[in-house]
Parts: sequence; C-alpha cells; structure tokens
Amino acid sequence: MCPVDTVSGSSCIFPFNYGGITYQTCTINGPNNVNYRPQCAIAVNANNTALSWSFCIVPTDAAIYYATTRKGGSSTLKDGSIQGGTMIWIYGNRFADSGFSLLPSVSNTNTVQFVSGYSIYDCEMHNDKVTSTQLTCYAPAMPEGVYQIRVYVNNNLIPSYQYIDMNRATFIPSLSYTPIISGIQPQAGTPQILITITGLFRTACYSRDIDGCAQDNNPLISRIYLGGHLCNMINPVTGDTYDNVTDTSLKCNFEGTEVGIFNLSMLVTNEYGRSLINSNLYRVSAMGDLYAFQSYA
Repeated sequence: MCPVDTVSGSSCIFPFNYGGITYQTCTINGPNNVNYRPQCAIAVNANNTALSWSFCIVPTDAAIYYATTRKGGSSTLKDGSIQGGTMIWIYGNRFADSGFSLLPSVSNTNTVQFVSGYSIYDCEMHNDKVTSTQLTCYAPAMPEGVYQIRVYVNNNLIPSYQYIDMNRATFIPSLSYTPIISGIQPQAGTPQILITITGLFRTACYSRDIDGCAQDNNPLISRIYLGGHLCNMINPVTGDTYDNVTDTSLKCNFEGTEVGIFNLSMLVTNEYGRSLINSNLYRVSAMGDLYAFQSYA
C-alpha cells in the first residue's frame, strides 16, 4: 500500500480500528468531522485502535452524501426513465464550483458517470445548477438496471470511502418510471395541426399554476417535441390548454412549418424523464427511416 500523507505532516497508519471497523484507507466517518473530510489515524495503540487523527492529503477531498431524482428529494427516489432525460441531483461537499459557463475550465469541472459491471454511461452536466455542494446532470438512455453513480472532480475520481453510503448514490432506470406514448391522432397532417396524444404520462401537471403542481419538485410535462419542433399544449391566444390535460391524454399544436417526417417525444421533469413511444406507432419511410408523424403541404 502506498503511503498517504496528512496535513499534520505524519503519514497514515494502516490498518487502524475505529468504532468496531478496521480501515485500510482514509475514511470520512472518523470523529469530529462534521464536513466529512477524509481522515486517518496517525497514532494507534497495541490493538491498532486509532488514538490520533489527521486529514488525508488526497487528489480530491470531495464527499458524496446521496443522490436523488427530485430536487431536495430523499435517496429513496432513485428511479427514472430508460429513455434518458431524468435529472439527477447529487448532494455532497467540495465539488468543483464551476458555475454556469459555456466553456468550463478543465481544471474546475465535475464529471458524473453511471457504472454497472463493465457498462459506463456519461451523465450530461447541467452546470447552471452546480454548486460546491450540489451537482445536477441528465441521465442518458440506458437499459433497466441498478447503476452506481461515480463522480470525478477536476478529473480525479471520488473514491468509495468518500461516500457516506454508496447505496444512497445509485440510479435505477426502469420501464415503470418511463412516460409512455401509446397513441397519436392523426399521424399525418399539415403543419399547425392539433394532435391528440394518449399514453401513460406519469403526471397531469403541465404548469406550476395548476393545483397540486406548484412545488418545483413536482413532476411536470415540460416539453413535447415533433422532431425539433415544439408541440404546444397551450393556446397562445387564449392562454388555455387546447383540451383537458390528464395523465393519459392531451392535445397539442404542432408548431413546425416544415414538411417532412418526425418522431414524437415528451419530457417529464423531476423523477421521470424522456418518453418511450410504442413500437406499433412507427412507420417506415421510402428511405427506410422510422417515424411517428408526417406533415404535408
């Protein structure tokens, strides 16, 4: 084992015992450590029980407390869409506070990955919500499973011993937390047409002004896309929805002016994510491309 230096000038003594546990590495669970900095024993008795402590000098001293799929949610909220788009909130301390920047510094960055066996997926950082105690990122599409969340701070991996509990920092993409689109009517029409979408949206909230939807951690149908074009649920003239929005049905106006073929997707923020469209809704173009809606002049 390579020696580990401490801020006291002494090296760590491994192994050491504390609280009935034998440690072979630094730990954030030592005494008088409210900020969860990695520390180790620098003096032990004949039984290797820690007598004196000091903080370890490590590539990153960042700590992971827990992760959740809702802002301010608990660590038990760890499920999301298999299609991606689920925002992950990671709470801890001493992350790189990069702030919002279109060109973040290489030496002041955070990277989040999901790991399951030999499979690794990158989480797209949402830097305008990043602070020294909070990271946010969007999960990619992934197969169902349980994924460990790993974080790099300034290109240095936060080791497992700097997690309060690694089981509190996992993400579980599952079909049962994926918004489903099962019907589109019509599947062809002119631009600006009203479209009825049915399925299992996981929420009927589309605005914070709706009763029961006011909290910023409530799930919300935030966007509906046909290709790169918005399909708007709200009539811009009246300010009302085109039809009553439920968790299984809504109407939206295809705002595109382009003629072509498009795929449909819905984004449900907080806890869910991007939708899955039933395969029987897909059609095949003359060029062999799959699509769910066609616009014509």
